[in-house]
Amino acid sequence: MIVRKAAVTAGMAVAAMGLAAGVSHAGPVAAPGPAVTSTAPAALPIHDVASREENDRAFAQFGAQVGIAVTVGSLVGTMAGAGIGCVATLPACVPGLVTGAGIGGVVGTIVAGGPTLGVSAYQLWETYNAAPGTSIYADRGE
Repeated sequence: MIVRKAAVTAGMAVAAMGLAAGVSHAGPVAAPGPAVTSTAPAALPIHDVASREENDRAFAQFGAQVGIAVTVGSLVGTMAGAGIGCVATLPACVPGLVTGAGIGGVVGTIVAGGPTLGVSAYQLWETYNAAPGTSIYADRGE
């Protein structure tokens, strides 16, 4: 159970880092070449994005929030499931305790981790798309 949760958490972190890798940093500008005339509209508007420091802070906060929510959710769910499982199978408490703990851990992880993942991912996306110095992670004291 713990290995499965660790694998899922690691997979989510790798996926988030992969998605975030190209969002926050623009590549070098090519040297001007011959003028090209085109009547096609631009595919995407170009705008400034948050600074690298802001993006790093946002990603660290994302990881911390999701990690805490998954950990607390699974712990509380495991304890609640174990208690409910033991009470439900009162004559033979141990099988109900084990089954309830497993089910409660999964349910607790989903109930606490899912909404937190959504909110944290939204905050991360907003920071990645903010103009430099305008996100909540910007240094305001300078």
